[in-house]
Amino acid sequence: MGEPTSGEEARAYVEGNADLARALGLASDAELTVEPLAAGEHNANFRLTAAGRLFVLRLNYASQLGLADQIGYEYGALRALAPSGRVPTALFVDSAGTAAGHGVLVESFVEGAWLDCADPAQVREAARVLADVHSTPVAPACPLLRPRDPLAAQLAACEGLFAAYEASDRAAPVVVARVRRLVERARAAVAAAPEPGADAGRILNTEAVPSHFLIGPDGRGTMVDWEKPVIGEPAQDVAYFLSPTSTIWDTDVIFDGQTRARFVADYWEAVDGRFPRGSFDGRLPAYVMVNALLGVVWSCNALVEYDDPARPLKSDKTRAKLPIYISDDFLDLLERDCFARG
Repeated sequence: MGEPTSGEEARAYVEGNADLARALGLASDAELTVEPLAAGEHNANFRLTAAGRLFVLRLNYASQLGLADQIGYEYGALRALAPSGRVPTALFVDSAGTAAGHGVLVESFVEGAWLDCADPAQVREAARVLADVHSTPVAPACPLLRPRDPLAAQLAACEGLFAAYEASDRAAPVVVARVRRLVERARAAVAAAPEPGADAGRILNTEAVPSHFLIGPDGRGTMVDWEKPVIGEPAQDVAYFLSPTSTIWDTDVIFDGQTRARFVADYWEAVDGRFPRGSFDGRLPAYVMVNALLGVVWSCNALVEYDDPARPLKSDKTRAKLPIYISDDFLDLLERDCFARG
């Protein structure tokens, strides 16, 4: 027999799980059913149904942050951000890995569709979502990672991914040469950026792609998928959301300069003085470069990983998207749009 699929593992986990039922406010013998919802490279998500109510069940397979308790980390982030009103409600966590060795998180089901980046009203709502998330007070005991210099930490992560790609026998010399130039430009921008300011110390999603924003029937947005949150600077999330490397992951939209400027203005209008602007403007150009670089080097490294038959989760969407990020046309666009700044 082969290895169990994530669906089999999810069904086996919920069947007769009295602890889970009680955590959801159900009778201990309630019938729980699951069906596939979405899967990425590190997690598999399922629609969990019980007594006519919907939830999301999330099985974790790996940690991009290298954490021993990845699912507990996500649970902590959702709990910390609950006051924002912009994230799903965390309802249950099992960090012990009783689902065939995988951590389990259950959260509220959020009705809505992915953000439409071509709709100015929805893009404006995304700015409000980020503003509310970033404005959430952070308790001193908040368990999330807190890099001393988030910008330098993000650059270091890019350099690590690129080094892994360079060392691979799959590395294409032309791609290596082009990306190396981008790395050097990003290094110079980070070195020239001012120190973190009073705007630092906010909870970030760090992966603000369009599919992480669900827009409900009433037009209100919710931010989902809290796999890699950290405590850092709002400029990181804003730059990530506006980057071509983020929007083309889920759409065919690339924001123009006017739209980017409008988003930044809408964002700060929504913040409405809840925290100071600090060094946001001085560090944003460097974050623009580093976030674009991250999309490219992550794709380089993922191309190598997808050749590994032992990788537990592989996404057809990811497999199709990866070559775009290292194409000549796209790298040309990034050089013009993201790296000709500062």
